[in-house]
Amino acid sequence: MGLLLVFLPADFRIAGHVYDALPDPVGWLLVLSGLKSLRGHLDVDIALWFGWVALAVSVPLWFPQLVEHLPTVSTTHASALLPSAAKHGRVTDPSLLWALSLPQAAFSLLLVKSIGDAGALRLPRDVFVAGRFGLLQWAFGATILLPPIAFGADRVGLVNSTLLGIGLINLAFIYYLFRVHRRTWLGGPGPLLIHPRNRDGTKRVENDEGRPPV
Repeated sequence: MGLLLVFLPADFRIAGHVYDALPDPVGWLLVLSGLKSLRGHLDVDIALWFGWVALAVSVPLWFPQLVEHLPTVSTTHASALLPSAAKHGRVTDPSLLWALSLPQAAFSLLLVKSIGDAGALRLPRDVFVAGRFGLLQWAFGATILLPPIAFGADRVGLVNSTLLGIGLINLAFIYYLFRVHRRTWLGGPGPLLIHPRNRDGTKRVENDEGRPPV
């Protein structure tokens, strides 16, 4: 849920400044709280450290008065890279935005690696977790490497494809965290059992269903 606050925008305008109604610092506090509960099940110490760095970075970035003083690029370059962001003639330097996003990307990469490796070492092997989170490792590695290439190439198509890919990867990350969060070896409560009841209120155990699927 914390990552949803971080990744989903909810902008509103006050006195000419744009604020986010879903503050990233609050999201990161929820993320760190949840991550601490994983420490008894996974090796997430380094990911936790990057989470604190991402929290520290997100605090000043929530205030538009501070963001407006970040280095910017000219309209010509901005319109070539991010046409929708060139509304006021200047946009924040993409290379700086990429640097500021590195703690978040490193956190995501380390967390999916820890979960994926743990799933692969399970006996029996958790094929679902090992496969999905193993793929996410490569995806988050790409989110770190591709933006400098895309912005450096100054090609609108490449930039738009890169930004779309980053968004989809983050959404997939959140989705699969929800899919696996009930696993007991991740500290979850186990499969959700649905017990149909008869008209008199007694349970019909013969049709139990468990979610999420193993």
